[in-house]
Order: sequence, then C-alpha cells, then structure tokens
Amino acid sequence: MKTCKTLLTVCFALLLTHHEASAQAAGKAEAKPNIEALNHISTYLDELDNLAGTFLQIDQQGNSSTGQFLMKRPGLMRFDYDPPQKLKVVADGKWLAVQEVPGEKADRYPLSQTPLPIFWGKESLTDKAQYISKLDVFDSAAEMLLQDPAGDFPGYARLTFNYQGTAETTLLRSWHVVDAQGQAITIILNDLQKRENIDKEDFELVEPRRRPYGKF
Repeated sequence: MKTCKTLLTVCFALLLTHHEASAQAAGKAEAKPNIEALNHISTYLDELDNLAGTFLQIDQQGNSSTGQFLMKRPGLMRFDYDPPQKLKVVADGKWLAVQEVPGEKADRYPLSQTPLPIFWGKESLTDKAQYISKLDVFDSAAEMLLQDPAGDFPGYARLTFNYQGTAETTLLRSWHVVDAQGQAITIILNDLQKRENIDKEDFELVEPRRRPYGKF
C-alpha cells in the first residue's frame, strides 16, 4: 500500500516528529530555538482555527498533485485530492483515515502515532518545545525543524513560515517531511482563508456500513 504510506508521510502529516539524518546529527550539539520567534509562531498557531485553502503536493520524483484542504483545531484536518486522483485523507481527532476511492472503506491509523498533535493539538507548541530541533529566522521567513527527541520516529519534518518578527505577520506556508525510508513529500499551502466556523461533520468520510455482529 505504497500510496497510503506516502499520504501518511504527508500527514502530516501532517506530519512532524522525527529526527535529522544521523549523518548530519552525529557529534553536533542541538541548537536552542530562537525563543522570541518560537513564541510568535506558537501564538500564531494557537490562534489559528477553521482554516481552508488549496495545496500542492510534490514527491521526491517531482510528481505533483493538487487539492483542497480544511483544518480545525484541535486535531481535525481534511485533504481532498483533485481528479484524476480520488484520494481523501482525514484526521478526525482520534484517527487518521486514508480513503483511496470515495465510498469505500478507509484505512485508519491512530492519530497519536503521527506528528499532528504536536502543532495542531490541544497543547501549545511551546509545551512541545522538545520536538523543535532547530528554528532559523531569515529576513521575511522562518524555518522550523521537528524531530522526535527519543528517536522512536526516525525521519524529520521542516515547516516553513512567512515571518516578519510578530505573530500577526506569521503565516504557515509549507512542510517538508522525510520518513525513515528516506521518502520525501513537500506540501505547499495556498489561498489560505480563515473561516468563522467549519462543521465537525466535514471531517467524516462516507463508508460502507458495518454489518451487525453475527449477521451475514
């Protein structure tokens, strides 16, 4: 199920614990994140909710896909891929579901085993600072490297923000995820719009009903 694994890499995928490749990390002391920038980015993410837009996904072979997404705190995300793909990826707060064909049964994975709760959960990013390996600040951007300090999730994720020194000027632009097998996925977010409210029912998938136990 290579497609599903690729999508799980995206999620986030969405998304985002993991540690830098051992060749780069070996023998190097971890740099402390820029505290001021971390506080600004954390404030921005804490206040971000009911977000919609479009996305561009690029894999390491250069293949691209597009689609629409919805995000609602805490822990809710939905990615609908444009034709000819029929994929849907939905996080409902407990499970990450990957549905390859609309209406068919989806494959589900515990959300707790993905990095999604780190930046899109109930707790603030400042409470998860141990996962931030590096935070670089440039003239008008910031780049955050996320990794699992325990090393249980090999790989890493890099989030990119528009950033000009305040929470108000911060904007999540993309994330780049590399899994334990070295598979890389980049997600670029476009047309970001804040909604007043997004219904939780939007994070449900249409699937075949399960038969009652004992009936065939």
